[in-house]
Amino acid sequence: MSNRFRPPSDEELAARGVKVEKVRARNDDGTLKADDPSTPDVNEAWVEKPVKKAAPKKVAKKTTKKAESK
Repeated sequence: MSNRFRPPSDEELAARGVKVEKVRARNDDGTLKADDPSTPDVNEAWVEKPVKKAAPKKVAKKTTKKAESK
C-alpha cells in the first residue's frame, strides 16, 4: 500500500489501471541525466512515469448566421 511519502509501486499502479512508461530522467535545470557507471544494477538515466489519460476534446459549437429577412 502506498503512502503520501513514497511513490506507488508498479503493482499498485497496475491494480489501479494506470499505465507506466519509461522516459529520460532530467536534472533540476532540465538537461538529461547521465547513468552512473558505479551502480550497474540501477539505470539513473531512465525513470518510470505514469501515463495521463487524454482528456476528451471539446467540440466547438457551430453558430450559423440567421438569414436576414426584409
